[in-house]
Amino acid sequence: MKLVIVDYGMGNIKSVTSALHYLGYDDILLSNDADVLHRADKLILPGVGNYARAMSKIKELELTAKLQDVVLGDEKPILGICLGMQLMGMSSTESGLNTGLGLVDGVVEAFDVDKLTVPHVGYN
Repeated sequence: MKLVIVDYGMGNIKSVTSALHYLGYDDILLSNDADVLHRADKLILPGVGNYARAMSKIKELELTAKLQDVVLGDEKPILGICLGMQLMGMSSTESGLNTGLGLVDGVVEAFDVDKLTVPHVGYN
């Protein structure tokens, strides 16, 4: 099985790669090339950081249409980790309204900073 970690210049790529190697996956590629994404069996979209900044990097690399084509068109499975999962939505309210990848019909809403400490780690 060929796993491709989507490289858009942000994220916890080393941690994800190490975890996959630990689990026995050796055929792992790191790429943002459309041909490589199409040849993947499964994709992983990692991420750590700010939603708006991440989407800006994705747009700079012209990855939005590539990922939509591979995930929605080719129906390739994709796993979003942390920010990567949030980016798959339609939009986010973090740092203003920002469009997402549109892979999942949902909106990511920023935490109410009056009720939760930000950054927030954990489940409530």
